[in-house]
Amino acid sequence: MTYLGAPDPGRSRGNTAVTVVVILVAAVASALPREQQSLIEAGVRATVLSPFLALHRASAERSSVARRAGALQAERDSLVEVVMRLRALADQAGELRALSSLPAPNVGGVRPVEVYPGRPRVGDPDVFVLRGEGLESLEFPAGVFTGNGVVGVARAPHLGGARGEFWSHPDFRVSVITEDGSVSGIVRAARLAGEQPIMLLEGAPFQSDIAPGTVLNTTGISGVYPPGIAVGTVRGLAEAEAGWMKSYFVEPAAFPARTGVALIWDRPPVELLMPLAADSLTRPAPDPPASASGDSTAAPAGT
Repeated sequence: MTYLGAPDPGRSRGNTAVTVVVILVAAVASALPREQQSLIEAGVRATVLSPFLALHRASAERSSVARRAGALQAERDSLVEVVMRLRALADQAGELRALSSLPAPNVGGVRPVEVYPGRPRVGDPDVFVLRGEGLESLEFPAGVFTGNGVVGVARAPHLGGARGEFWSHPDFRVSVITEDGSVSGIVRAARLAGEQPIMLLEGAPFQSDIAPGTVLNTTGISGVYPPGIAVGTVRGLAEAEAGWMKSYFVEPAAFPARTGVALIWDRPPVELLMPLAADSLTRPAPDPPASASGDSTAAPAGT
């Protein structure tokens, strides 16, 4: 008979015996050759530990799905916000084009792709491989982005998909402009000591003053990205070359490590992408206006 607070001698002896047996088994197992240890480990995982391992995998997958669902919800919300903000502007542009008898621009479309980082060069965190349908028919290079912003650029087809580089790659460049259109420049990757890669805006005019928090978007002039895709947010001044230009540190809008699914731009040919620009290149210059006296030759300015 045992009383409250008094240990059971039989239970204590049983616990001691179990501990001794476990220690002996561990000692014997550690003395076995590595091949036999691997066989025993595989047998234990396939029998005794199998239910626990299956439960752990299910829990990990559920957590991953929950995180991905949250990320997708955030991307959806950001896309809805952008569409609502730009819908009125698009309607106004359509009305102006109708009044001017201008054709609607062909901006192409997008295709969903899966992003596999570290390939085809295994271990390189700045490159990726894309998997999706119909990527061989795209025109390269082509911009890769998500609802948050620019992810990188696809350079060429690769084994039924495409290969490319994240924005963190040393060769990455993208033309950007502030939301108010006052300052433009070129963004590239920058690596600070002890920090993750960030972006660097170069080529900003020296007289410009970009406030921290200013959003930078793609210009679209290179034909790699459509205009208006977020690239990053200005963090602060990095360097000022006296009398010439300024550089700014930029917080990226999208991070490669968090990207599993993205969009690749299925851009149209350049002549269809910017019909007005192509037309202005081929349109002949207008004749100079006739003078008031009827003479068709205008006098040079300043004479």
